[in-house]
Amino acid sequence: MKNSYPSLKNCTYLNTAYCGIFSDSMVEWRIKTDQLYSENADYFKSIQAVEMEKHAQQQVSKLMNASLSETFLATSCSAGLQAFLFKIPKHYNFLLLKDDYPSITDMVVDHQFNYTKIPLQKDVEEAVLSELRNKNFEVFLFSAVQYNSGLLFDMDFLKTIKKEFPDIIILVDGTQFIANVHFDFNKSVVDGIFVSGYKWLLAGHGNGFMCLKESLLSRLKLSSKDIINLLDRGHRAPLAMGSLGFAIEELLSYGLERVFENNRSLGQYLFNALNKRALLEEFVALRKKHSSIFTLIIGKDIFDFLIKNSIRCVQRGLGVRVSLHFYNTKEDVDYLLKTLDQALK
Repeated sequence: MKNSYPSLKNCTYLNTAYCGIFSDSMVEWRIKTDQLYSENADYFKSIQAVEMEKHAQQQVSKLMNASLSETFLATSCSAGLQAFLFKIPKHYNFLLLKDDYPSITDMVVDHQFNYTKIPLQKDVEEAVLSELRNKNFEVFLFSAVQYNSGLLFDMDFLKTIKKEFPDIIILVDGTQFIANVHFDFNKSVVDGIFVSGYKWLLAGHGNGFMCLKESLLSRLKLSSKDIINLLDRGHRAPLAMGSLGFAIEELLSYGLERVFENNRSLGQYLFNALNKRALLEEFVALRKKHSSIFTLIIGKDIFDFLIKNSIRCVQRGLGVRVSLHFYNTKEDVDYLLKTLDQALK
């Protein structure tokens, strides 16, 4: 597997949550596609680019288990959500999570919605339910996996929320979630999910998508065509959209359950090891389930030591964030732990 990804050859890559990597086959496909563009120009735009977008939509639909009429391509998670928020009534109240991804929370502010934020904590799901009981909200908007701490919101708990508050609109930023953890849009109670392709999907920059339940569109008196028109203000890059379709098809060929199980088991292994070393935020350490994203409570000196030892990671929040995907191995994790132990002596 590692031989198929050039970025893995000379380092221990633990930075997918910051930026996904390209496979050799993706690079070859992009070179061929750019060659087609150089040869065909207008023909490429009017025919081949249209076919690539259609293919990308089909692959997203398969990945998410969403109907084609619920699946929409966008240039990013933020672009999709930004556009969609224009269709939310201005009197709707939003419930948000404190310290969630800034572009998510800032958009709610920019659109001048009323909102309440609740802090991340050990039992954040129960805290959300409690807040919904205390005050009227029309929308709960949050990231399924928190970009700083890696906290994985219990998506099954959303059924409890929806059962008690059936009219609440649940909107999810899935950028740090989709292709990392199993999710079935059709079987979920999520009304809308917004995703960028450059992280866990390994699709490069400039692409993303959103899935919107038909029931949500009906409630807001919107059609699929309305959403397409909303997103079609300006040009999308054909190469970027084609890359999304190619990347998802390649990911599906690996077997999603294999991908998810690797992320889960390797993530649990690292979670236990970091817990023993007291390197996690307290509320994260007390959680029963976690994602494969971790922020280590360490300083810049240790971050510099990790970089010096060819461990790719990034400074985030209170420390240094590392993240695991299906191409990572137990040897990668053990090397990280060994290097951390050396630095912490």
